[in-house]
Amino acid sequence: MDAGTWLGLAALVVAILAIPATILTTRHWGNRRARLDIEIDAIPLLPEGVRPGLLEVTYRDIPVSAPHLVTVMLRNSGPRDLASGMFDNGRSIIVKFDQTFYGLTAVNGGVQTISPGIGAGADEAIVRVKPALLKRGSSWSFSAVTTGPVEVNVDAPLIDTDVRASASNNRGGTEITLRLSVLGITAEVPLRRGSDRR
Repeated sequence: MDAGTWLGLAALVVAILAIPATILTTRHWGNRRARLDIEIDAIPLLPEGVRPGLLEVTYRDIPVSAPHLVTVMLRNSGPRDLASGMFDNGRSIIVKFDQTFYGLTAVNGGVQTISPGIGAGADEAIVRVKPALLKRGSSWSFSAVTTGPVEVNVDAPLIDTDVRASASNNRGGTEITLRLSVLGITAEVPLRRGSDRR
């Protein structure tokens, strides 16, 4: 075989090998999916077993029975920004509590929330996180006072986004379950059950 034939065969082999290499490269570095980590931290505000009347927690002068402070953090841990256009049909992220909701105590990271009034029952205890730009490596968070123990359900209607849930600190016997809904696919994620240790 002459040099022209060898060059032709070499070019053919290179072309055949280039196809899967291009596909793998595109999948790895091309259109990479966003990633949102959801962390829930629920802490009882009174020691377990405290006698009624000795200690009391109030929210805006309203007594709270079995008070818990719940912190919800949404962190963009993925390789790209989470744009407002990635919220499916402009829908908000919904964080639902199954206990009486008294109100927010802190909102951080520039997140825009809509929350119910003081003393909202479990059917209305919903905080909506409005669509906005969450830059890579940034986070949003808010804290709320509820009765407890509390179960938290999260509906995150995000496109091209992997959603992961965890309980960063869950003390005092509170159990948290996250219901994640991404583009109509719903999964319940049970998180860690707190112990009675202090």
